[in-house]
Amino acid sequence: MPISLPAPILNSTDLAKADAALVNRCRGNDQSAWDELVERYQRLIFAIPRRSGLSEEQASDVFQEVFLTLFEKIDEIQQPDRIRSWLVTTAKFKTWAIIRASRGFYSPETEEEMAAEMASIADHSPLADQILIELEEQHLIRTALHKLDEKCRRILSMLYLSESTASYADVALSIGVGETSISPMRTRCLKKLQTILAK
Repeated sequence: MPISLPAPILNSTDLAKADAALVNRCRGNDQSAWDELVERYQRLIFAIPRRSGLSEEQASDVFQEVFLTLFEKIDEIQQPDRIRSWLVTTAKFKTWAIIRASRGFYSPETEEEMAAEMASIADHSPLADQILIELEEQHLIRTALHKLDEKCRRILSMLYLSESTASYADVALSIGVGETSISPMRTRCLKKLQTILAK
């Protein structure tokens, strides 16, 4: 489920810089950078074909093709700080190519023709950028949560990550404190989380 914290905690400029640094490490054949890039965006890449109605197997094919294309063109990426947009666009093109093929159509000869055709199709699902933001937040927040102490991790997980949001009473019972203590503890834990995410 989407993680919804009570205040903005991500800086898009910092994320873009982090992406650019990651791409530059990939260009230097840093395997750990490739692993991090795949882990960061795998949910996003899967989400695009799946929300378009493709099967899990087809989504896996799109995922593999997107990263194979990135591997082949990594040195041609002119704006490494916009690698997320590149991944989104590439996943959309490859998804649409599969949809067209399933309908017996030939793919347009150029990316421009493909983009124009895709733009003419109504899409009432969430915008890819919105999905991206949610996935990026989820990834960064879950990573940061592991760096918190057990009590803070449990408080924030119960309040924000559970399928059904826990009440303050439930959280208090879980960690063995009075219910009135949860609100200030929650605030302190969120500040700790923000500090970790800001690094």
